[in-house]
Amino acid sequence: MAGIFARLTSPLRRIDANPDELVGEAYQLLRRAEENHGVWAAMNAYTGMASVKIQLAQYLKEHRD
Repeated sequence: MAGIFARLTSPLRRIDANPDELVGEAYQLLRRAEENHGVWAAMNAYTGMASVKIQLAQYLKEHRD
């Protein structure tokens, strides 16, 4: 029961995003990371944001009503 309550009160519930578009954006970020090979700060930023977008897309696909 606690899991259902957590889902209902989750701030992620209000996100209005298309999971497929998020994955597409993540792919573009990974391509930018490849273009900046050797620039560790840029690569880390791009791959980090791509990871967040993929995780968010996965969450939305699993828990969207």
